[in-house]
Amino acid sequence: MTSIPNYSEISEEALFLHKQILIAAEGNAEIKSLYKGCQLLFSPLIHKPKILLIGFNPGGGYFKHHGFIAENFEPMQALEYYLNKHSLGEQTKDLFRKAGREEDLKHHCVKTNFYFWATDNVADFNKLMLLLPDELSKKIFHQARVWTRQMIDGLQPKMIVAEGFKAYEEIAVLFPQKLQEESSESVRSFMTPEGVKVLGYKRNQGSIIGKEEIISAINNMGSTAKI
Repeated sequence: MTSIPNYSEISEEALFLHKQILIAAEGNAEIKSLYKGCQLLFSPLIHKPKILLIGFNPGGGYFKHHGFIAENFEPMQALEYYLNKHSLGEQTKDLFRKAGREEDLKHHCVKTNFYFWATDNVADFNKLMLLLPDELSKKIFHQARVWTRQMIDGLQPKMIVAEGFKAYEEIAVLFPQKLQEESSESVRSFMTPEGVKVLGYKRNQGSIIGKEEIISAINNMGSTAKI
Protein backbone atom coordinates (compact mmCIF):
# COMPACT_ATOMS: atom_id res chain seq x y z
CA MET A 1 0.00 0.00 0.00
CA THR A 2 1.43 3.35 -1.05
CA SER A 3 0.41 6.59 0.59
CA ILE A 4 0.18 10.09 -0.82
CA PRO A 5 2.04 12.90 0.94
CA ASN A 6 -0.97 14.96 1.98
CA TYR A 7 -3.35 12.17 3.00
CA SER A 8 -2.60 12.41 6.73
CA GLU A 9 -3.25 16.17 6.59
CA ILE A 10 -6.59 15.61 4.83
CA SER A 11 -7.49 12.97 7.42
CA GLU A 12 -6.66 15.26 10.35
CA GLU A 13 -8.61 18.17 8.88
CA ALA A 14 -11.61 15.93 8.15
CA LEU A 15 -11.51 14.61 11.72
CA PHE A 16 -11.56 18.19 13.04
CA LEU A 17 -14.65 19.06 10.95
CA HIS A 18 -16.28 15.78 11.97
CA LYS A 19 -15.88 16.82 15.62
CA GLN A 20 -17.41 20.21 14.81
CA ILE A 21 -20.48 18.47 13.34
CA LEU A 22 -20.78 16.32 16.48
CA ILE A 23 -20.68 19.46 18.63
CA ALA A 24 -23.46 20.99 16.51
CA ALA A 25 -25.45 17.74 16.84
CA GLU A 26 -25.37 17.93 20.65
CA GLY A 27 -27.78 20.85 20.57
CA ASN A 28 -29.83 19.84 17.54
CA ALA A 29 -31.74 16.54 17.38
CA GLU A 30 -32.33 16.86 13.62
CA ILE A 31 -28.60 17.18 12.88
CA LYS A 32 -27.99 14.16 15.09
CA SER A 33 -30.60 12.09 13.25
CA LEU A 34 -29.31 13.06 9.79
CA TYR A 35 -25.56 12.66 10.36
CA LYS A 36 -24.27 9.10 9.93
CA GLY A 37 -20.56 9.82 10.39
CA CYS A 38 -17.43 10.36 8.36
CA GLN A 39 -15.40 8.02 6.13
CA LEU A 40 -12.64 9.05 3.74
CA LEU A 41 -11.74 5.87 1.88
CA PHE A 42 -13.56 2.69 0.92
CA SER A 43 -10.45 0.97 -0.43
CA PRO A 44 -6.70 0.76 0.06
CA LEU A 45 -4.73 3.93 -0.73
CA ILE A 46 -2.82 3.10 -3.92
CA HIS A 47 -0.53 5.52 -5.76
CA LYS A 48 -1.28 5.79 -9.49
CA PRO A 49 -4.39 3.56 -9.40
CA LYS A 50 -5.89 2.53 -12.70
CA ILE A 51 -9.31 3.67 -11.43
CA LEU A 52 -10.33 6.36 -8.94
CA LEU A 53 -14.01 5.93 -8.01
CA ILE A 54 -15.64 9.05 -6.54
CA GLY A 55 -19.19 9.02 -5.20
CA PHE A 56 -21.14 12.02 -3.92
CA ASN A 57 -21.12 11.12 -0.20
CA PRO A 58 -21.20 7.94 1.91
CA GLY A 59 -24.60 6.42 2.63
CA GLY A 60 -26.01 5.28 5.94
CA GLY A 61 -25.12 1.59 5.55
CA TYR A 62 -22.42 1.60 8.22
CA PHE A 63 -24.80 3.14 10.75
CA LYS A 64 -27.57 0.69 9.86
CA HIS A 65 -25.24 -2.30 10.19
CA HIS A 66 -23.33 -1.31 13.33
CA GLY A 67 -25.82 0.93 15.15
CA PHE A 68 -23.37 3.82 15.53
CA ILE A 69 -21.93 6.47 13.22
CA ALA A 70 -18.89 5.86 11.02
CA GLU A 71 -15.59 7.35 12.17
CA ASN A 72 -13.22 5.83 9.64
CA PHE A 73 -10.19 7.88 8.69
CA GLU A 74 -7.80 5.16 7.53
CA PRO A 75 -7.71 3.20 4.25
CA MET A 76 -9.51 -0.14 4.04
CA GLN A 77 -7.80 -3.48 3.37
CA ALA A 78 -9.73 -4.04 0.12
CA LEU A 79 -12.32 -2.30 -2.02
CA GLU A 80 -15.49 -2.17 0.10
CA TYR A 81 -17.55 -3.61 -2.77
CA TYR A 82 -15.73 -6.93 -2.22
CA LEU A 83 -16.18 -6.86 1.57
CA ASN A 84 -19.93 -6.21 1.77
CA LYS A 85 -22.86 -7.04 -0.50
CA HIS A 86 -25.15 -4.22 -1.56
CA SER A 87 -26.87 -3.02 -4.71
CA LEU A 88 -24.41 -0.37 -5.87
CA GLY A 89 -21.39 -2.58 -5.22
CA GLU A 90 -22.88 -5.56 -7.08
CA GLN A 91 -23.91 -3.39 -10.05
CA THR A 92 -20.48 -1.73 -10.18
CA LYS A 93 -18.69 -5.09 -10.17
CA ASP A 94 -21.05 -6.31 -12.91
CA LEU A 95 -20.31 -3.23 -15.04
CA PHE A 96 -16.55 -3.63 -14.84
CA ARG A 97 -16.78 -7.42 -15.28
CA LYS A 98 -18.74 -6.99 -18.52
CA ALA A 99 -16.26 -4.34 -19.65
CA GLY A 100 -13.39 -6.77 -19.00
CA ARG A 101 -11.96 -4.49 -16.30
CA GLU A 102 -12.89 -6.23 -13.04
CA GLU A 103 -9.25 -7.05 -12.26
CA ASP A 104 -8.52 -3.30 -12.33
CA LEU A 105 -11.54 -2.59 -10.12
CA LYS A 106 -10.60 -5.24 -7.56
CA HIS A 107 -6.84 -4.70 -7.32
CA HIS A 108 -5.98 -1.28 -8.81
CA CYS A 109 -8.77 1.01 -7.57
CA VAL A 110 -9.13 3.75 -4.97
CA LYS A 111 -12.68 4.59 -3.84
CA THR A 112 -13.66 7.81 -2.06
CA ASN A 113 -16.47 10.38 -2.09
CA PHE A 114 -16.50 14.08 -2.94
CA TYR A 115 -18.01 14.74 0.49
CA PHE A 116 -16.82 12.52 3.35
CA TRP A 117 -19.92 13.12 5.51
CA ALA A 118 -22.40 10.23 5.57
CA THR A 119 -26.17 10.59 5.29
CA ASP A 120 -28.91 8.21 4.13
CA ASN A 121 -29.22 10.04 0.80
CA VAL A 122 -28.33 13.25 -1.05
CA ALA A 123 -31.50 15.03 0.11
CA ASP A 124 -30.48 14.39 3.73
CA PHE A 125 -26.97 15.66 2.99
CA ASN A 126 -28.43 18.91 1.68
CA LYS A 127 -30.66 19.20 4.75
CA LEU A 128 -27.68 18.59 7.03
CA MET A 129 -25.64 21.33 5.36
CA LEU A 130 -28.51 23.80 5.79
CA LEU A 131 -28.88 22.94 9.48
CA LEU A 132 -25.17 23.27 10.34
CA PRO A 133 -23.76 26.67 11.33
CA ASP A 134 -23.04 28.70 8.18
CA GLU A 135 -19.30 28.89 8.73
CA LEU A 136 -19.07 25.12 9.21
CA SER A 137 -21.09 24.23 6.12
CA LYS A 138 -19.08 26.74 4.03
CA LYS A 139 -15.87 25.14 5.31
CA ILE A 140 -17.16 21.66 4.41
CA PHE A 141 -18.06 22.71 0.85
CA HIS A 142 -14.73 24.50 0.39
CA GLN A 143 -12.57 21.74 1.84
CA ALA A 144 -14.33 19.06 -0.22
CA ARG A 145 -13.12 20.81 -3.36
CA VAL A 146 -9.61 21.33 -2.01
CA TRP A 147 -9.26 17.75 -0.74
CA THR A 148 -10.66 16.09 -3.86
CA ARG A 149 -8.28 18.01 -6.10
CA GLN A 150 -5.37 17.24 -3.74
CA MET A 151 -6.25 13.53 -3.82
CA ILE A 152 -6.53 13.49 -7.61
CA ASP A 153 -3.19 15.30 -8.01
CA GLY A 154 -1.50 13.16 -5.35
CA LEU A 155 -2.85 9.80 -6.49
CA GLN A 156 -2.38 10.45 -10.23
CA PRO A 157 -5.08 7.98 -11.36
CA LYS A 158 -5.26 6.79 -14.95
CA MET A 159 -9.02 7.36 -15.00
CA ILE A 160 -11.69 8.81 -12.72
CA VAL A 161 -15.17 7.31 -12.56
CA ALA A 162 -17.83 9.46 -10.90
CA GLU A 163 -20.60 7.35 -9.38
CA GLY A 164 -23.55 9.44 -10.47
CA PHE A 165 -24.04 12.75 -12.24
CA LYS A 166 -24.09 14.70 -8.97
CA ALA A 167 -20.56 13.51 -8.19
CA TYR A 168 -19.52 14.16 -11.80
CA GLU A 169 -20.76 17.77 -11.65
CA GLU A 170 -18.74 18.41 -8.47
CA ILE A 171 -15.58 16.94 -10.02
CA ALA A 172 -16.10 18.85 -13.28
CA VAL A 173 -15.91 22.17 -11.41
CA LEU A 174 -12.33 21.31 -10.41
CA PHE A 175 -11.26 21.28 -14.07
CA PRO A 176 -12.21 24.53 -15.83
CA GLN A 177 -10.36 23.33 -18.94
CA LYS A 178 -12.04 20.20 -20.30
CA LEU A 179 -10.92 18.40 -23.45
CA GLN A 180 -12.99 15.99 -25.56
CA GLU A 181 -16.12 16.76 -23.54
CA GLU A 182 -19.06 14.45 -24.31
CA SER A 183 -22.55 14.08 -22.88
CA SER A 184 -25.41 11.61 -23.40
CA GLU A 185 -28.47 10.42 -21.49
CA SER A 186 -26.46 7.96 -19.38
CA VAL A 187 -22.79 9.01 -19.61
CA ARG A 188 -20.80 12.25 -19.41
CA SER A 189 -17.06 12.53 -19.84
CA PHE A 190 -14.08 14.75 -20.51
CA MET A 191 -10.30 14.56 -20.59
CA THR A 192 -8.24 16.70 -18.21
CA PRO A 193 -5.30 18.71 -19.63
CA GLU A 194 -3.05 16.16 -17.88
CA GLY A 195 -4.59 13.33 -19.92
CA VAL A 196 -6.87 11.79 -17.26
CA LYS A 197 -10.26 10.60 -18.53
CA VAL A 198 -13.15 11.57 -16.24
CA LEU A 199 -16.40 9.65 -16.72
CA GLY A 200 -19.68 9.94 -14.87
CA TYR A 201 -22.77 7.77 -15.21
CA LYS A 202 -26.42 8.20 -14.35
CA ARG A 203 -27.65 6.78 -11.04
CA ASN A 204 -30.92 6.63 -9.19
CA GLN A 205 -30.02 5.80 -5.58
CA GLY A 206 -28.46 2.32 -5.83
CA SER A 207 -29.46 1.73 -9.46
CA ILE A 208 -27.11 2.45 -12.36
CA ILE A 209 -29.01 3.68 -15.43
CA GLY A 210 -28.07 2.80 -19.03
CA LYS A 211 -25.63 0.00 -18.27
CA GLU A 212 -24.80 -0.99 -21.88
CA GLU A 213 -23.74 2.55 -22.77
CA ILE A 214 -21.65 2.79 -19.60
CA ILE A 215 -19.94 -0.55 -20.30
CA SER A 216 -19.00 0.73 -23.77
CA ALA A 217 -17.68 3.98 -22.27
CA ILE A 218 -15.57 2.09 -19.70
CA ASN A 219 -14.15 -0.02 -22.54
CA ASN A 220 -13.23 3.12 -24.45
CA MET A 221 -11.65 4.69 -21.37
CA GLY A 222 -8.92 2.06 -21.36
CA SER A 223 -7.78 3.06 -24.84
CA THR A 224 -7.96 6.84 -24.33
CA ALA A 225 -6.72 7.31 -20.73
CA LYS A 226 -3.11 8.23 -20.11
CA ILE A 227 -0.56 5.43 -19.96
